[in-house]
Amino acid sequence: MNKISTLFKVIFAFLFACVISFNLVVDQAMATGEFSQTCENIELDGSFLTADCKRIDGSLEATSINLDYFVGNLNGTLSWGDHNFSQTCKDIGLGQSLRTREYVLNAQCEKADGRTYVATEITLDEDIANIDGLLEYEGYDFF
Repeated sequence: MNKISTLFKVIFAFLFACVISFNLVVDQAMATGEFSQTCENIELDGSFLTADCKRIDGSLEATSINLDYFVGNLNGTLSWGDHNFSQTCKDIGLGQSLRTREYVLNAQCEKADGRTYVATEITLDEDIANIDGLLEYEGYDFF
């Protein structure tokens, strides 16, 4: 029984070491959000977020992502997992949080009544990541 317990401990330690080492290898390749930490020249062109993002080898890659595929207007509030925010929002812009320096998408979005617009923003660094030089959405897909 003691040998089996020792064997399980060794196997567990080995598996734990593998998981930790795998995480260190893929850390830069599969980030969770926070694209702005490894990208520069970040701009918004309509609903397209563009940037020059670092690849794993250190080079920069020009990339863009259409936020209309991932951000919607939910009764005047920008929300992840919905679509086509730019169709019902105006004064769309890109900014940075003063507190965290994270990039935010801000806009005036139409409420369900079709007449009222509300100022709203969503933090892009939450769900947009740099994956080896490409901007990628890392939230849930509802397509």
